[in-house]
Amino acid sequence: MEKNEDSDLLELQELALRHKESKKQKTLEEKLMIVKAHLLNHVPISQLSADFHVNSLTIRRWISTFADGKVPDRRSKGTPDVKLNPSSMPKKSQKPAESEAEELARLREENKRLAEALKMAEWMNHAKDVMIDEAEKTFNIPIRKKSGAKQ
Repeated sequence: MEKNEDSDLLELQELALRHKESKKQKTLEEKLMIVKAHLLNHVPISQLSADFHVNSLTIRRWISTFADGKVPDRRSKGTPDVKLNPSSMPKKSQKPAESEAEELARLREENKRLAEALKMAEWMNHAKDVMIDEAEKTFNIPIRKKSGAKQ
């Protein structure tokens, strides 16, 4: 009779372990895998729900969360969802005020960089104009739009 109780106890422990594992919150990788399986491989949500022991409404919420450009995070810890969209990222914190000499040096560097960028843009525009002129001569077709109402 003792062996029967031991086997019942082992069976009960295995059942409890499986139940405990099914209640464990899914990692981000598991959530991604489940969402991908549904969206890319067209696996029905009901099948995913049964296979991974996740409520179908939870899977739908994950899909909705991903559609909004967020990464689902554990809600039990009270941390907000992490955003994927870079335009909605928090702004950088303000740097400490710089001295006038530092600001002047920074602005001179920026001015120098912008002057070089302007020079490069002017060269590129000139090169494009030359290419258009050569194409018009070579192929004998007008490429530039004519000015005025009638074109």
